[in-house]
Amino acid sequence: MSKSNRKVTDIFFNNRALLIFSVVAAVIIWVIVAVEFSPETQITIRNVPVRVASTSLTDSMQLEPFGAENLTVDITVVGKRYIVEDDSLVKDIDAFANTGSVSKAGTHRLNVEVGSVSTRPQYEIVSYSVSEVEVLFDYYVERQVPVVPVVSIENGEFAAEGYFAENFVPETEKVTIYGPKSEVESVMQVDAFATVEGNMKENDGFTASMRLVKKNGDTPRFVGIKSANNGVSSGNIFINTVIYKESSALSTVTFTNLPAGLENADNLVEYQIEPAQAVFGFSDEVTETVSVGTVDFNELDFKKGGKQEFVIEYTGKEGVVVKDDEANAPGAKTFTVTVTLKSLEYSNIPLPTAEEGYVIKDVSNKHHLRYEIVSYGDKESVSVCGFGDKVYSVTRDNLRLDFSAVSADASGEIEVPVVLVEDYCWIDSAPEEYTAKIRIIR
Repeated sequence: MSKSNRKVTDIFFNNRALLIFSVVAAVIIWVIVAVEFSPETQITIRNVPVRVASTSLTDSMQLEPFGAENLTVDITVVGKRYIVEDDSLVKDIDAFANTGSVSKAGTHRLNVEVGSVSTRPQYEIVSYSVSEVEVLFDYYVERQVPVVPVVSIENGEFAAEGYFAENFVPETEKVTIYGPKSEVESVMQVDAFATVEGNMKENDGFTASMRLVKKNGDTPRFVGIKSANNGVSSGNIFINTVIYKESSALSTVTFTNLPAGLENADNLVEYQIEPAQAVFGFSDEVTETVSVGTVDFNELDFKKGGKQEFVIEYTGKEGVVVKDDEANAPGAKTFTVTVTLKSLEYSNIPLPTAEEGYVIKDVSNKHHLRYEIVSYGDKESVSVCGFGDKVYSVTRDNLRLDFSAVSADASGEIEVPVVLVEDYCWIDSAPEEYTAKIRIIR
């Protein structure tokens, strides 16, 4: 017997080696027997996703499935325990809805088919929980709808006594919704629901939960709301509120476009306003007077004399609104302003001569332009009005041509306004204006 053979046979005369060999052999034999002769087991795999194969429909008819991502089926399989109880088995099962019957938009019932990915599966599919699923096929659309706050107020009114609030204003008046055309087009608005504390004295916005509402009051299916950056909205929206402190204040008006040298219109007019006072709302500092509008000095006809009436509709300005007593909220109010003109003096001033050539010096980048006056049309003088002796001190030297609108590359004949340079006086141009026709000289 060779030396190597003696070493192999020695193993069987070594008790420890023989014990180890026996244990290993027994385990291998047990595994083989367990695999080959183990009984078959039946299990149910739950919530297996159902695939809706819609690529061809999307390409040919632009129809998309809605709600398909939530379809599942429970599948019962039979096979060796080590096969069917393996968590990876679900990857070898294909559950899909057959879309061969879909030819137009609408809700369709599709047959569910279940099979194996493997060509020779080591298990058998016995049954599955549903044989049909319902899927909406439609065109994807987007649309803007208004946001309507629906606010429940605890503890009385939203604003405390002596205060009132403007209507609840969402951070965006409209939101973009998306989904199947038939459902999106049935949506009337997005309601923004919130419950808030009452008796407010300071501005305080709040977050509301958005809910889509169809025209019949139902909730639409498969319709979502886009956020401002075109992502999917969280479903919440911020509602702004402004609280006003109410207080009675005198109504006033402001005169605009006063003649040079005048800081206010007291020397020119007297006025009365009706109503003389009203209840206003102040979001900041409360004042004793509120200017409810303006009267343009250029709209006053001093030749007409006497009293002139202006109607102003006041709807509020930043920080100040007028109160609508019936709605207990900001509103609109009509004020009637009666203006009484004070007596003025008038004088006719000859226009500058039409023959002389001049250099345009008083307008930047135009000092190289020269001009000559062609004509003033059929006018020879202007009517100047103002206060007392100031009017009679005005001469043609106080008249200027306004070149502010003349471009540096101007040429040919153009018209420019005639203006008066004198405090407390002005050209009485109503209802006509004085212009000069000039010719640019190069």
